[in-house]
Amino acid sequence: MIKAKAILDKVKKERGYLHPSREVLCERDPHYLEVYHHLFTHVMKKNRRLPLKVKEMIIAAINAATNYEEGLRVHIRAALEAGAKEDEVFEAIEAASLPAGIHTITFSMPIFAEVCREFREGRKKKS
Repeated sequence: MIKAKAILDKVKKERGYLHPSREVLCERDPHYLEVYHHLFTHVMKKNRRLPLKVKEMIIAAINAATNYEEGLRVHIRAALEAGAKEDEVFEAIEAASLPAGIHTITFSMPIFAEVCREFREGRKKKS
């Protein structure tokens, strides 16, 4: 159990948050969470051929196409924090709608608008 706690602490520290599903996963199979986190870290932080903002936009677009609201919110915000422009994120979601269908737009646009508004408001508060 000590190793499981250490894995959870590491994931939370390195990602900045801990999804509740990770706690259950770690309880049942801490090795899987450790391997998954290692893969995530490799792709998102160690592999540098694509800028982080592009990787975040790809993930946001896939989340939009699969109607995964929580992931969409997290990765739109992460893309913006990594320097993506709102228009770039919008275009990535638009592109995802081509193979995934128009419901990608129907589902994701209200979320996109809300996250962008919150991001802009948060930046105004910091200035």
